[in-house]
Amino acid sequence: MLVRRTDGRTNSRRMALLSILAGVVPGLVDAQEPLTLESMNRNVSTGSAEFSPTAAEMAVLTNRSGRSKIWLMGADGSNARILIADDYSEASPVWSPDGRRIAFLRTTEGAQDIWIVNRDGQDLRRITRDPEGERALAWDPLGSRIAFLSNRSGHQDVFVVEVESGAVEQITSETNPWDEFRWAPVWSPDGSAIAYVSNRSEPWADDVWLVELETGVDRKLTAGIHVMSTPIWSPDGRSIAFNAVRESEFWYGDQSDIYLLDVASGDVERVDMNTYVSDGNGGVRMAWAPDSRSIFFRYQWEGDSNLWRVGVEDGVATKLTYEAGSFRSFSISGDGSAIAYVRSTPTRGDEVHVVSLEGGAPVRLTDWFRPYSAVRAPRRISFRAKDGKYILGYLFLPSDFDPAVEYPALVQVHGGGNNAYGNGFNPLEQFLAQQGFVILAIEYRGSAGHGREFQDLAAGEWAAGQGWDAVAAAEYLQSLPYTNGRTGIYGGSYGGIMTLAALTRDSAPFHAAAPLYGIYDWAGAYEHGDRLMQFWVVEGHFGFKPDENPDFFEHTASIRHLDRVRTDIPFLIMHGELDRRAPYQQSEELAAALRSRGNPVEFHSYPDEGHGFRRPENRVHAYGRLLAFFQQHLYPRPAPEEDR
Repeated sequence: MLVRRTDGRTNSRRMALLSILAGVVPGLVDAQEPLTLESMNRNVSTGSAEFSPTAAEMAVLTNRSGRSKIWLMGADGSNARILIADDYSEASPVWSPDGRRIAFLRTTEGAQDIWIVNRDGQDLRRITRDPEGERALAWDPLGSRIAFLSNRSGHQDVFVVEVESGAVEQITSETNPWDEFRWAPVWSPDGSAIAYVSNRSEPWADDVWLVELETGVDRKLTAGIHVMSTPIWSPDGRSIAFNAVRESEFWYGDQSDIYLLDVASGDVERVDMNTYVSDGNGGVRMAWAPDSRSIFFRYQWEGDSNLWRVGVEDGVATKLTYEAGSFRSFSISGDGSAIAYVRSTPTRGDEVHVVSLEGGAPVRLTDWFRPYSAVRAPRRISFRAKDGKYILGYLFLPSDFDPAVEYPALVQVHGGGNNAYGNGFNPLEQFLAQQGFVILAIEYRGSAGHGREFQDLAAGEWAAGQGWDAVAAAEYLQSLPYTNGRTGIYGGSYGGIMTLAALTRDSAPFHAAAPLYGIYDWAGAYEHGDRLMQFWVVEGHFGFKPDENPDFFEHTASIRHLDRVRTDIPFLIMHGELDRRAPYQQSEELAAALRSRGNPVEFHSYPDEGHGFRRPENRVHAYGRLLAFFQQHLYPRPAPEEDR
């Protein structure tokens, strides 16, 4: 039933959640604006929505005001307001256990430090001063200390700061390399210990460790597995759960298993359940139910992300939501009545949603994202690969699509390799479609959301045989009666890798290519990349380092096979000079090699960018060049004057 409010407050906190879940939210408006490169980069982005411990309200991180700020709103979406009205940006808000304060990260004087503020926006205080910066905040159960990670020791180590005094103590040493940014510290429910993930025992081990704060005893709790995302400690203190894969297995991105560690005995068991966990490269944590009997997690299947629950005793996982779209983080309310998350759909960007744990349909609480006009959801279609297997593709058509018109075509290859394209809002493809392109975004073999056997198809063929799926996508596009026979291909990160992988399999179907911030020589990436890239290179080559199997690395180095690429194909290459995930040298070397062969090359570097294009002005420039490049090379060229 709906609970009527007379004084701006709900009759009770729990009923506030149940009432909003019983129906739709009134007053949500869908005013539209044109989709342009500029509007794409000034729209509202919402990063997270975290229930307070009392479940009365949420802390939401959003740039609704023009910069990244913490907003508070009621658990039913009411009374949304900025927490701190100043000109600084905030990140990573975390509620104190009593719900009275929020800790967060703020960058001042060139460093990212910990700040706290009361939930009414008063008593704003800076807690740390660290030139190396902090990350991954976690309040202790009593609310007097905050654990965090910092590079101030030269490694990613665990530190604890006293909230009142600001005194900082280093808790662990040589925990992880300075450039390993996954994971966060996790307090035991009684505050006596911290669990964390470390690779100090061996270079490629990602194990759970436990340090006792009073004695300083630090011990490794797991072996033979790769922990994928931050562990979670059960509310009753008996178990630590984490998602992982065995060291003997392929590093199944977004398709890992749940493991339970019995704190008293040290025994570790895999939950033998009927699905997997999708953690978004470590960015999505699981969550215990308040009764410690079940775990909630995210799983992405065929592009759609949904919430699942598994009982830790029976291992039977069941689905809570059945939605088209994508989300990353989620938050379970302290009273166990609801889950909040930020979701995008094929036609709309980030909005806060909430779903009752009793079931029913999720409800959208916000209308902050400004919908774009003439946006249509892509059609999910299949096309046949070289070996006869079917590949999922998302077909974007021009907003004014006319089947009697012939359009230029584009193959989009997603980043992440063993992640997925996803069925959320993809503004670049929507924008290019509105500019008159037919686009097929593909979930090539190796992508998540199609089972582990599908990921296994790419084993040993990264940047090599895997590229045949993109070739098949181009051939499918050219078979459509409404395409003009001219096809381009583009993608960033692993999408850049796949772009060149496709061209070095068969360049015949392609007429222009834009590999963006990719890798074209795995041995070079291993030498210059960050720790996660080095780890990934080894995992993708069956545990071999470059000097241990040079023939294998020669096979997967697409830059070594440019003789298979037609010299009349133009290339657009763009890369951030600070990139260490896909080192910038990769694009420099590719551009030089292509030019030496005679391929036309347009090359743009961005001195202030790392991996990808984060700054709005760089995105506008890069995507503008991408559009102009494909317009130049894929539209029919006028016939010479003498032939008219």
